[in-house]
Amino acid sequence: MWPNANYEKDVIDTLVWNQWLLRVLGIWPLVYPDTTRIEKILAMFSFALCWTVLSLFLILTSIYTFTDRSVMSEKLKMLGPLGYVFFSMLKYFFLIIRHKSFRQCIKILTKDWRMVREGSHRGIMLKDAKKGHLLSKFCIVFMYCGGLSYHTIMPFLSQRSNNENITVRPMAYPGFDILFDLQLMPVYVFAFCLQCFIGVVMFNITTSVCCLAAMFVAHACGQIDIVLARVKNLVKVECSRVKFEQCMAIIVQHHVRALR
Repeated sequence: MWPNANYEKDVIDTLVWNQWLLRVLGIWPLVYPDTTRIEKILAMFSFALCWTVLSLFLILTSIYTFTDRSVMSEKLKMLGPLGYVFFSMLKYFFLIIRHKSFRQCIKILTKDWRMVREGSHRGIMLKDAKKGHLLSKFCIVFMYCGGLSYHTIMPFLSQRSNNENITVRPMAYPGFDILFDLQLMPVYVFAFCLQCFIGVVMFNITTSVCCLAAMFVAHACGQIDIVLARVKNLVKVECSRVKFEQCMAIIVQHHVRALR
């Protein structure tokens, strides 16, 4: 029996936001070892789908930007979206190649939850985990509110009139008419939803990085707070020299583990 009998629930509650975000990207089984075979199969499909739509988006927008399909002003406007999708794919790539480091960090986090002995120390860790959740929620709300507004509302607000007898169907990113006939309503709806899904994938990549950082920083702060609580308790409580040395050894070991 581990000192903390509720460590499994505590770990799941701590990783809940990262779990949902990384599952969409198909990375969750790479960073969390305790996953089922079905979860791994679904992760493979999610991973392939995300890379396919991101590659499609990058290819179509690159063709539109660097060919004669667009004028110079449109080329300059498209440099921002191109840079965003490129760096999103780069972050996605680094999340994958560094998955062993993330898995090791999650193992250390799980061990810390297992080894917590006192209820007050567990309360400190829960308090800092809530701070990490608050930061994660802020990142998710900020990214999705701004990103989905750009993908769904802004194309219609920035729609320009066309003097020709052609229906203008607004899109967040031009260039999809290379592959899709946007004059057909079902095709336009599919392309519009595809762009929204691509946006969700890119939002998840950015928020995953932010949520992982927030979770690990909050957990490290919790470990430092526990060390400080041990030091304060050691100062307040009178004990023998042997007991004092044992308590100091525990504090030093905990401090070194927190710094790592």
